[in-house]
Amino acid sequence: MQALGELSVLTRRAPSQGLHFTKYKKNAQSMLQQDPVCGNTLLGLLSCLEHDIEAMHAFHKKAIALSESCFSLVYYAVSLDKSCLWAESARHALLALDFDPANVKILEAIIKLAPLTGRFSLLKRILPQWQEASQGVQHPCHFDYEIISDLLTRHGLLEKDLKPLIAGIGEVFSESSIILQDFRYDIVTRRHGAPFIHFRFAIADDLVASYYEDLIDDRLATYDSHPRAYDAFSWSVENNAVYQLYDCMEKEWEESSDTIRVPDPEKMRLIEELVAGVEI
Repeated sequence: MQALGELSVLTRRAPSQGLHFTKYKKNAQSMLQQDPVCGNTLLGLLSCLEHDIEAMHAFHKKAIALSESCFSLVYYAVSLDKSCLWAESARHALLALDFDPANVKILEAIIKLAPLTGRFSLLKRILPQWQEASQGVQHPCHFDYEIISDLLTRHGLLEKDLKPLIAGIGEVFSESSIILQDFRYDIVTRRHGAPFIHFRFAIADDLVASYYEDLIDDRLATYDSHPRAYDAFSWSVENNAVYQLYDCMEKEWEESSDTIRVPDPEKMRLIEELVAGVEI
């Protein structure tokens, strides 16, 4: 469990990790005799971090075949999530939830995964379950399904119109050595026009974000997408420092929103008209 916990927080696949993983591989091999489920699970996570997707699937599936449990399913979901195979990750997290329906951590993971699968409707099912497990407290995303559903309707889109685009982004990340450090989505409102959903992917600071954006652009350009898909959906790849900076700025804005006065746009327009052509 200690080894699984340590490995679960790693955020980068690097050539030097082979040496670092030696002790974990030895531990896993010895575990195979005493606890084959845990041993195979650990080998599956190690394979994920070494970017050996085929071996990852094989080890985790062997662990599940030996004992289909919350433990074996959750850690398979973790490996799949780190591999950016989001739809499969959500499916195994849902299977794990059947063994422990009130597990808030699993519910939280599914809530975060749902948009990455393109199945926004999954929020409609999971958010009330999270609220029940949290003694009636509403999740911060409690109304997001209704908002996103209305957003798609206003653009004349369905969930299925965005699914291939989101999956395509995951494929690009999965084929690289990258492990995402964080993800969030924002619902962006516009004064003249329907709102849209913006996906933000955070990567390590020593990686070039624009490089991965170009890879994603090239991949999605080959897709036959709905003509209005990009009216409702956008995305960006950001270095972790930038990602955290924006979050700090947003929190400061929220905390000080009662004291900051924002100029009325209409009044500003009238002032601009009055001073137009006046030399200062």
